[in-house]
Amino acid sequence: MNPADLLVQSDGEDKIRVGGYLLPAEDFSMTNFMRFDLGMSWLHPGGMRSTENLLAQLRLNRNMRVLDLGCGVASAARIIAKRYGCEVVAIDRDSSMIAAAAAYNRAYSDQVSLLTMDGLNMDFADNSFDCVILQSVLCFNDKQKLLQEIRRVLRPGGQIAANESTWLQPPTGKTAMVTRATICESFQNALESNQWIAILLDAGFTNVKSKTCEFTAMSPYQMLREEGLLNTIRIMSRVMLNPELNTRLRAVSSYFSIFHGFFGYGLYIGSKPKP
Repeated sequence: MNPADLLVQSDGEDKIRVGGYLLPAEDFSMTNFMRFDLGMSWLHPGGMRSTENLLAQLRLNRNMRVLDLGCGVASAARIIAKRYGCEVVAIDRDSSMIAAAAAYNRAYSDQVSLLTMDGLNMDFADNSFDCVILQSVLCFNDKQKLLQEIRRVLRPGGQIAANESTWLQPPTGKTAMVTRATICESFQNALESNQWIAILLDAGFTNVKSKTCEFTAMSPYQMLREEGLLNTIRIMSRVMLNPELNTRLRAVSSYFSIFHGFFGYGLYIGSKPKP
């Protein structure tokens, strides 16, 4: 079965039928759904587990200065500060995200700085950071321009670490449309793994390596671990009391369970060459 098979006509419009659920065919923002509708704090592909996997492949230590670019509510920044002792600068061009991050950041204010800033035009000097982390950011920006700006602020030998939506096989137009409408609009500009690697190499990074993973529905244990008990209760209460949220969440979960090998996310790591 192919995701394109879920396209149906209803009242003269394209719809997507997942199990017993009927969804509109327009692009869907999973980030906004998770942040504003459900009230979650881990907003990128794979959640906390993908971040931990990404960080484990880096050479982080307490003497490093790390940039969390497109930080959202700075969940990754706090993990980096707590586990590795790094100085972290977290930036997002959305001031509401930085305001939300500040509410979580009180215990880490000495290690994590929060700034409203566009990653395409950063106010940092050349060679300012030992590592730049970005998760579900390249898909929403001019990839080449952003990568050049990241390369500028990285020190020679510094690392870029990206977590991005990734096609696990070349999509047809209909497959792409259904996936964007069901999973996330980020697949509008997602690439295959070899294409992400090529774009990093073209931007001047070396020693590029990657790992691809399939999306899976979040388990109750994973939600408890990432969101904590109180926020998990709040999230589940919202879902149970709101039929529209319940329908959307069940449809997404069904989509994950039906389709394997079409879409996922990739972890990509590269280095800025030394002179």
